[in-house]
Amino acid sequence: MERIANYFIDRPTMGRNLFLCLLGFIVGILFYSFHNFNVKPNASEFLLNGVLGITISYAFHYSNLFLNKTIGWKKQTGFRLLSGIMVHLLIGFGFVLLALKSYEFIRPEYVFFSKEGVNVLLEIGILLFCTVLIYNVIYFAFYSYQQYTTGQVLQVRFERKQTELQLKALKSQLSPHFLFNSLNTLSSLFQKDVKKADVFIRSLAKSYQYTLTTYKDVLVSIKDELTFVDSYCFMVKTRFGDYLSLDLQLSDKELKSKLPPLTLQMLVENAVKHNIINQENQLKVEIKTKNGFLEISNNKTVKRPEVKSLKIGLKNIISRYELLGYKKVQVIDDDIFTVILPLLA
Repeated sequence: MERIANYFIDRPTMGRNLFLCLLGFIVGILFYSFHNFNVKPNASEFLLNGVLGITISYAFHYSNLFLNKTIGWKKQTGFRLLSGIMVHLLIGFGFVLLALKSYEFIRPEYVFFSKEGVNVLLEIGILLFCTVLIYNVIYFAFYSYQQYTTGQVLQVRFERKQTELQLKALKSQLSPHFLFNSLNTLSSLFQKDVKKADVFIRSLAKSYQYTLTTYKDVLVSIKDELTFVDSYCFMVKTRFGDYLSLDLQLSDKELKSKLPPLTLQMLVENAVKHNIINQENQLKVEIKTKNGFLEISNNKTVKRPEVKSLKIGLKNIISRYELLGYKKVQVIDDDIFTVILPLLA
């Protein structure tokens, strides 16, 4: 079924050329046989009608390719069907009239364009209309089937790619390096401040709970993402104190906007990972909206010498936005490092 639909619709290859020739020849022969069922068949007329059928078949096929580009089936189904019928009627009738006139010129004893030939032309017109109508209905059915199957395949590919990217984001969040630093910090807190250690454990648990429950989601609200970022920043501040600050400039309406999960956390983590944070090098991360975009920026302190940036987290974010079909993510790497994300409703 799908293979026939592809032959019926896509640009011709060797198989589709064979299909179009066979279909056109058969329709041409049937058309001739139905019109001349009381007359003894003529081999040359059989062949000529078959060739005419093949010609019209190709003309219909290429006109369909043009119509599919200019008039969408999905949004203008009725108009596309009607325009296909009208265009094919004009093409078919034009080829038939040209063929009849040529046949008159070759065989003067045949007269189609006269008072006596009106009935013949009327019969041909009725047959052609029925053929075109059936052709367009069948074409619509095959086209709908092909679009449905193509859509299903694309959906599966999209979901698979989305899952791969989100698993990579999850893997970066569950990295041994992050866990090692968290455990070291926790060990130190137990010796100094048990209550703060308890809060740290709760923040760590919330972080992993959010990560494990949202990585399958395509989009989450900025509000939910910031709750996760707050937990992450609390753990980082346990190590660096108030030398790390997070400035949020978002309205309640903007907090309801969407973005891929772990996006903000990855950007904040990148800022922490690539900059030394101490009393002389304070890091400030700012999240705000501007002209319908979400801007995440941070100042640059002294770069950590041991860090070799592969920009995996940033590439992951860019790939997920591209996969979703939204506007591209912008990265500005100046004195202030800024990532601009499309604000999704």
